[in-house]
Amino acid sequence: MDEPTYNFLQKLVSRPGQGDVLEQAGKLLRRQQRRRLYEMIDQIDKEKLEKFVVTLEKYVPQLGRKRAAFMRFSMPNWQGYDELFWQALGDYTILALHRVKDVAYDVTRAKIKVQYFAKLEGDIKSPERVREIIRGIAYLIDTEAVPTDFTHFRRMTERRGTLGAMSKEEAALVGAAITLAFDLAKKI
Repeated sequence: MDEPTYNFLQKLVSRPGQGDVLEQAGKLLRRQQRRRLYEMIDQIDKEKLEKFVVTLEKYVPQLGRKRAAFMRFSMPNWQGYDELFWQALGDYTILALHRVKDVAYDVTRAKIKVQYFAKLEGDIKSPERVREIIRGIAYLIDTEAVPTDFTHFRRMTERRGTLGAMSKEEAALVGAAITLAFDLAKKI
């Protein structure tokens, strides 16, 4: 077994986690993607962001672990944008904020609603920080710095409960897990 595969599997078995191996591997991958997304947002030139207007219209604070925070943002620059771009914005918002309960958008009114449970300690994201994150994601989508060709929204609605629900990454992980299982069986 090669070292990267071994290190990856060590990460999976060294901590408790919910879900099967593929789901846990997906969570590790999303954590890395989240870090990279934050790096990309932080590298955006502030002057270039000035033309991307994102306004917090409504905010209902989180109530401990009982009620998610609710925020509604207006994005006039995105009025009339195709649903594909709004879906991508929703996907990247879910990736960035991590514990999202719901994301909804209104293409004609150019608004996005987010419900999420913020961390109670550590990296707590204020409504202003969430606004900046969404603004940065909108910029990255507009400048084609991130892909918009496949979204979780479409995958959830069109492929739920089918064999086609497995992504390329998941299929690769299944292949690696099977190879590992055969390697381990040979050693026994």
